[in-house]
Amino acid sequence: MDSVFEIFKHKIQNNEKLTPKMQAILSASLELFAEKGYSNTSTKDIARLADVAEGTIFKHFGSKENLLYASILPILSKSLEVLIPAELQKNKENMADLSFHNFLHHVLPDRIDFAGNNIKIWKIFLTEYLYQENMRDNLLTLIPGALFQEINQLLNLFKQKQEIVDWPNEEIIRLIISTVAGFVVAKSMGLSSTADANVETDHLILFLEKGLQP
Repeated sequence: MDSVFEIFKHKIQNNEKLTPKMQAILSASLELFAEKGYSNTSTKDIARLADVAEGTIFKHFGSKENLLYASILPILSKSLEVLIPAELQKNKENMADLSFHNFLHHVLPDRIDFAGNNIKIWKIFLTEYLYQENMRDNLLTLIPGALFQEINQLLNLFKQKQEIVDWPNEEIIRLIISTVAGFVVAKSMGLSSTADANVETDHLILFLEKGLQP
């Protein structure tokens, strides 16, 4: 699975509406926001790395905030569609045979590795979500609709089969995301209980299974 940086750059390079300078600004912005944080990155920093005049940033994007919320995060949102398992999309007719246990084992390990390898990118989302209360609703709308649609269908299936609790899907998704995110962040900080990553992932899956049992 390609890194978020690679997917992001591919998205902007194939966007005919973006000039080469706009592409350079977006690429430099994502790199700096991930490395230094949004608040610690100035438009001068972005202009220097993108090799453009600072005024070019304001001309095309208006402000640093617009650059993040109107341009970078929506493109990142589209990039997150890679998290939808292609096998599930292609074989929807076989979804009825899928168990919650198999779904977690099939989906989580690769996505945990993907998230861990792109931890700096997720920090952009997490930091803005935690500290910019007025932006939380905007950030939540950036989660790919296709991703929510696929997960909703699966959760409804697991409820019908009485494999998980009959709670609102949004609540179940929030609990799964917060648990997995905490797991990934803890691992990135070196807070592992064992040297065997597979064992830890198995424990995470068991934790989710037990916690969401009806």
